Amino acid sequence: MFQVEKFLAPLFFPLSLTLLGLAAGLGLLWFSRWQRAGKAVVAASGAFLAIISHGWTANALLRPLERGQAAFAPTGVVPPEQRGARWIVVLGGGASADESWPPTQRLSNASLQRLAEGIRLQRLLPAAQLVTSGGAVFAARPAGEVMRDAACALGVPPERVTAQPAGRNTVEEIAALAPLVGTDPFLLVTSAAHMPRALAACQSQGLRPLPAPTDFQATGGDGVWTPGDIYPSGAALHQSERAAYEYLGRLRRRER
Repeated sequence: MFQVEKFLAPLFFPLSLTLLGLAAGLGLLWFSRWQRAGKAVVAASGAFLAIISHGWTANALLRPLERGQAAFAPTGVVPPEQRGARWIVVLGGGASADESWPPTQRLSNASLQRLAEGIRLQRLLPAAQLVTSGGAVFAARPAGEVMRDAACALGVPPERVTAQPAGRNTVEEIAALAPLVGTDPFLLVTSAAHMPRALAACQSQGLRPLPAPTDFQATGGDGVWTPGDIYPSGAALHQSERAAYEYLGRLRRRER
């Protein structure tokens, strides 16, 4: 069932929906008498792609997910009450199965940003153990192990990083972390858009996470206009798909 969900979920991403709409519209145009319907479906699909690929749309989808979040100790000053944290848990965000690449290149952009933030925080908290979490979904090795190797390649001493190689999704990862961190407060590092789901999973396990979000993608209104504010782009489409992934994850969790 898990594998079926992983393969079916992308069908509901914006690009997949656009292509399905275009295929349906072209099918009506080529193989039916419903020419007006076919034209309408093709036009609607093209308009949907233009809208969903715009930065304004991506920001509108991402902001509710990232609202109220702030980086942990962005200036390098850790609050006194949080200096005793023993664990820095970095949740996995995907890893390549290509064993010929170095571990830093095998990580997805989300995993790499999360790991970089985890390493930064560990330098602020020298007594904390870095925990890289994530199981194997389609790759041969768990994401947690690949992130551990990447952390060591980036200079973290091997004895200061622990791989947690179980969990194919957020709920399973957090459940596997519970025996390790116990009731200790710990820094939880993940993408800002993913943090609400991760915190909900921690709450269900009775854990005590301290949010340390990273990989912020919603851009603020700084008053500076860029081409991304005017034209649709692949980057904005990717951000919209990232938001769609999170909303689908929330929906799956409610259904369970």
